[in-house]
Amino acid sequence: MQVENSVIVVTGAASGLGEGAARYLAKAGARVAGVDVQPISAESESLGISGYLCDVSDDDAVTATLAGIARQHGRIDAVVNCAGIVVPRPLFGPDGAYPPDLFRRIVDINLTGTFQMMTRAVEHMVTNDPNADDERGVFVNIASIAAIDRSSSIGYAASKGGVVALSLTAATDLVPYGIRTNAIAPGFMDTPMFAGLPQDYVDNLMTKVAFPKRLARMDEFGHLVRSLIENTYMNGALIRFDAGARS
Repeated sequence: MQVENSVIVVTGAASGLGEGAARYLAKAGARVAGVDVQPISAESESLGISGYLCDVSDDDAVTATLAGIARQHGRIDAVVNCAGIVVPRPLFGPDGAYPPDLFRRIVDINLTGTFQMMTRAVEHMVTNDPNADDERGVFVNIASIAAIDRSSSIGYAASKGGVVALSLTAATDLVPYGIRTNAIAPGFMDTPMFAGLPQDYVDNLMTKVAFPKRLARMDEFGHLVRSLIENTYMNGALIRFDAGARS
């Protein structure tokens, strides 16, 4: 599926990975619908990105938002699920046990939100006319290396591990409809979240990176997202995007 002129929904589009992916795809000629609980920036709007306020953990809101996007743009071709939160905290530590309510909230956004965006978006994708490869749609779900290696947050790790399992199973489930699903497991990214971390903490993280020893740039991330949308032979894959980082 070519990115140019495709209608692509990007969640978490107001900041971080979602914002980076949305802007990269818009510059590549996609008609991008940016979904977030916060408004997208004026800079994103200037690139032609349409903003939609939506909590991805709310199924009714997801259903209504995707219906609105389909009405405005005529169809939905791809969804890039970037919406997520992380709260560093161990299973047990000086502050006691990991709060169940925090665990549920992280899972609700990171995992259930991804699931709901997929189940509601696929209802629109199956009505698309297939292209030359009999393809009707694409999902790119953003997991994390926390799903594979150790993490500073058991809730985040569990939710992103679920995103990986969800994605690989969905790839099989959606074969009859010509819809592909892949997942990306990013490592250390140049986002506002990392900008606010202490320098000694970031330096320690960089010791785990093989090469190049730096944070990944948004254009590099966007390039990978675009590649997964456009390369029809990529399906049911989990791609580590971490410059060889290992814990």
